[in-house]
Amino acid sequence: MKYKRQSRIAKIIQEQPVKTHEQLVDILESEGMTCTQATVSRDIKELGLVKKPVPGGGSVYAIPNSDKSKSEEAIRSLGDTVVSIKRAVHTVVIRTYSGIAPAMCTYIDEMLGDEFLGSIAGDDTIFIIAENPARAEEFETKLKGILLN
Repeated sequence: MKYKRQSRIAKIIQEQPVKTHEQLVDILESEGMTCTQATVSRDIKELGLVKKPVPGGGSVYAIPNSDKSKSEEAIRSLGDTVVSIKRAVHTVVIRTYSGIAPAMCTYIDEMLGDEFLGSIAGDDTIFIIAENPARAEEFETKLKGILLN
């Protein structure tokens, strides 16, 4: 449940401005996920979310763009939700538990995005397109080292 909630939190903050823990709790509860403000606070810390200023004043939660160490920490925390990592020609396919792929894909893009051409995530699957089969093989090995160790 924790990983599904954290994945949903990451998606919510990408879809709409969220200013407070309480607002996030309300959104999650409106979607049928029961949680406390303290739980959401821990999730925010584990995901490495930051507050970014918005025009007109105030700030909203966001996934950090420049701190790769926080992204790496977050992706490692999602590692035990990986079902498999396989390669087909120039594509690396990561299978996760339901609801995890979008958040994991975001962190992979932030942390390693310069090592592949592009990525796309569904509910439980991430496709990463490499430049060629050799790069795909290297990237598959790297992801296994990060996510499965």
